[in-house]
Amino acid sequence: MKKLLLLLFTQVALLPLLAAECDTTVIFNQKSIHIKDSADIVSVSVYEGENPYNKFYESRHIDGKKQTSWELSESVSFPFSDLITGKKEKKRQRFSPHWSGIGFGFCNAMNSNLSFLNSPNGVALDFSNSFEIFWNFATIFTPLNNNWGFITGLGIDWRNYVMNENRYFTKQEGQISVVPCPEGANLEFSRLKTVDLTVPLLIEWQTRALLHGPVFFSLGPVIGIKTYSSVKTKYRLDDEKVQYFNKNIKPNPINLDIMAQGGYGTFGFYVKVSPFCIMQKNHAPEMRAFSTGVMLHF
Repeated sequence: MKKLLLLLFTQVALLPLLAAECDTTVIFNQKSIHIKDSADIVSVSVYEGENPYNKFYESRHIDGKKQTSWELSESVSFPFSDLITGKKEKKRQRFSPHWSGIGFGFCNAMNSNLSFLNSPNGVALDFSNSFEIFWNFATIFTPLNNNWGFITGLGIDWRNYVMNENRYFTKQEGQISVVPCPEGANLEFSRLKTVDLTVPLLIEWQTRALLHGPVFFSLGPVIGIKTYSSVKTKYRLDDEKVQYFNKNIKPNPINLDIMAQGGYGTFGFYVKVSPFCIMQKNHAPEMRAFSTGVMLHF
């Protein structure tokens, strides 16, 4: 291909010398290069057998003014051709993965029966104030065809689980517990925070690219590697601020979410459910992660 391009550019450069000659045909690498020259038009076309490529170069002289155009086909192309021609190359439809981007959602906790926790003496999260923010910054994908593909990559996921009512997270004797606030205390907040490095293993189906992008659905596990976790509580008691903060809270070092996503173009909705507890067994209350929200893909 590079040799063909070099020959084409050479022929175009020699057009002034060819102007005095008849129309010229050059055979190269089983391709015919036709150079047509007249008083009004000079053009270069490429053929393979009877099949023509898009016209490569054309120069017209109309009313004494020169009009030049370049058109590169899928078969005759080179990097950054749109910077030279002012037109983008025509690209064949191909699989476009949906992982890289930013997302925002709300999170909650579930028990082994996949019911939301709402214990009057245990974990009861405020769903409207418990949130998830993530940034998926790297994508690796293998297209299986134009509609199916396998996706992996890397991301960072930050979740904030906020307690409801007048109870808070605290660390007692090496374990995370949920206890009621002292009588007369006014709870400002109590949250459990986790930060994970995420690695997806998703299978995605999508339609062929439409005007603004494909309709897509993806499903699969997302592995979470804990990089940070902590609990923090603030409340007021008799005009005095009380604060608890602990980092060594025994999270599961590796967790897993089952993620389902659907959307159109660069916009998607997602749901994630984890079959495993956020914290290590016997070190914290049972909490299995649940989150749902929206995502904007890059």
